[in-house]
Amino acid sequence: MTATLEKNPLTMAPAVVELHEIQKSLGLADNDFAKSVKLDYSGSSWGKIKSGTFSGSPTKALSAVKRALANYRTGGEVVVQDGKVIFDHIQAARDAVTIAAAAKDEHKLVVVSGCWGSGKSTLAEIIHAEFGGHYFHAKPSWEKSYFRSLVDIAAAIGLAQEFRSEGEAESVLLATLKASPCLLILDEANHFSRKLIDFWKAVLNETACALNCYTLPGHLARMAAIHSEQTRQFLRRAVAIIHIGQVSSADVMAIHSGLYPELHLGQAAPAIASCANRHYRMDTVIRIFDEANPEDADDLPRAVERVEKDIKTIMQA
Repeated sequence: MTATLEKNPLTMAPAVVELHEIQKSLGLADNDFAKSVKLDYSGSSWGKIKSGTFSGSPTKALSAVKRALANYRTGGEVVVQDGKVIFDHIQAARDAVTIAAAAKDEHKLVVVSGCWGSGKSTLAEIIHAEFGGHYFHAKPSWEKSYFRSLVDIAAAIGLAQEFRSEGEAESVLLATLKASPCLLILDEANHFSRKLIDFWKAVLNETACALNCYTLPGHLARMAAIHSEQTRQFLRRAVAIIHIGQVSSADVMAIHSGLYPELHLGQAAPAIASCANRHYRMDTVIRIFDEANPEDADDLPRAVERVEKDIKTIMQA
């Protein structure tokens, strides 16, 4: 194999040439393309493979390129469940919650951080459907009233009891959660007072409950700034802190393949990803695909323009 590669440089290998042609037809940058075809190398390494400057093993690189080519030909491994594409961060959250639920110590916290529209609530719904437990939302009133937060948490886990004091509410909640351990899934988890953070630490320390929190990056940073020591101790109990990043062209391609195969994607993936990252992330990707006319093969780029115009009009109103 090595002798063959010496006669036929890696950059001229048929599989490399074909994969490069596919990339050009899709109009994707190296990083997005390497991710979309599940290449076992980074985008920068793929660029070196194409240019002939790759310094690693040519045999391993060619094998990786052939696997990537096979992924593309077979449509990759896009997993769709209940109308949702299962991205890597979703599987990472599943794995982390599984570990947290089985933990025997206080390390039972999973935090998911992402911008508006990135898919946090969708992920929370997936986790709730698979693991059960209680799914509820934090409220702005929690920041000013610790007692109010305890009353709301009690209602969320099914307690109809009235409390006379914070101490009584804490005792009853902790006793209930000790007796009936469960997964607590908390969306919009940014309205935490200093006392509430200490309460969640007590839940992780004294019960077998796991806690799965969803928040915005800025809100997590704000909480850390206002309640630095409490937040540090709270996050120390995390099995994982998962950050949902920007939408990539590969993400757009996965949604297209899994949910909208009837649409002609062409080279629209980068434009859809760019628009989504300017406005509401995954929500905008779905909106663009829903907007596009499946009977018009050239409508997706125009759908991007229509959706962005609508969003800007609403923002300026």
